[in-house]
Amino acid sequence: MSRIKSLLFLLALATHLPLLSATVTYAVGTCKPRLPSFPTISAAVAATPSPNVVEVCPGTYPEQVVITTPMTVEGISEGNLTGATIAVPPGGLVDNWNDDFSSEPVAAQVLVNNASGEVNLSNLTVDGTGNNVTGFFNWVVGVFYANSSGTMNHLTTQNQSGNGTGIGVWLEGGNATPSVTLEDSNLQGFDNTGIEAETNSSSSELTATLKGNFLKASFPGFGAALKGIETGPGATASITGNLIAPGFVWGIGSSAGSVSKNTVAGAQFRGISTTGASVTSNTIYNSGILDAQPASTAIWVDSTAAPVTGNTITQSGSYGNAIDFDCTAGNNVHSNTILGAANALLNVPTGTVTPNTYYTVGTLRGSETIDECP
Repeated sequence: MSRIKSLLFLLALATHLPLLSATVTYAVGTCKPRLPSFPTISAAVAATPSPNVVEVCPGTYPEQVVITTPMTVEGISEGNLTGATIAVPPGGLVDNWNDDFSSEPVAAQVLVNNASGEVNLSNLTVDGTGNNVTGFFNWVVGVFYANSSGTMNHLTTQNQSGNGTGIGVWLEGGNATPSVTLEDSNLQGFDNTGIEAETNSSSSELTATLKGNFLKASFPGFGAALKGIETGPGATASITGNLIAPGFVWGIGSSAGSVSKNTVAGAQFRGISTTGASVTSNTIYNSGILDAQPASTAIWVDSTAAPVTGNTITQSGSYGNAIDFDCTAGNNVHSNTILGAANALLNVPTGTVTPNTYYTVGTLRGSETIDECP
């Protein structure tokens, strides 16, 4: 091929190749002088052109952040400083969302709202101290994903508390059927629920992967926060390898998906409850021991199909019930190890075969006086 023909060929080829999109990166703060910089996270995420990456310098940023386009927002280090904290602005938080399940107002510190692609958050602290939100049905939320996909890792959410309405991370699905991962994060100081995932739908419109997180509640006037992790209607969740510290009424509740290899300690009423999710290979300590509540139990099962297998339950207290079948679950509950429970099994349907391993239990099968099986 002649040189002219070669040049013509290369020119023709170049005209049909798409131009590579440049990555738009902004900084928040002054630690990256070579990048376009903004004084607040809100200004950076709303800038034009829209960023692909926002790098947040160490410091405290008192603001409520709303993200509506795909991007990664990450805290970065400078010398010995590594902390980027989103704090409450002067005067407190304001409502910026209504949840789709009950239409109640939400004051979210970080709101990811119907983004068209993934929004990823990393290495950030979201602190709700001084939020000034009042009213029992007015929610304080650290991070809220509304009908948006993405991954959160190495986050700390803390002090989302008020009148029992504080939630660390809230995931809400929708017609985009988003997929959200929350992993390797620290959620503490909330007074209602650590992680909430639900959608106002009879079918699943949200896929949630919740793995390797640590959850510790604050202690409001009634003695414990409500739930560590709750996945409700319209959500399918994989809940794996999380550590739920004492201080909850409920440890984990899930309606669809799987609950596996978690550790739940000191949940007062129920350690793990399922209405459809499989519950396998979890470790549950000293949970479901409210003496005033005979229905309290380490695992509560309201499903005829979900397997409940391979769990290790260690109980104490005058009740200390291990597994409550709710007169519903059947032969799908088996191969669990139960140590030290007053009642190993409660409300087992007639004819159910449930081989487990028992050590120093009071009774193998019991029933509540308020809910005996037929």
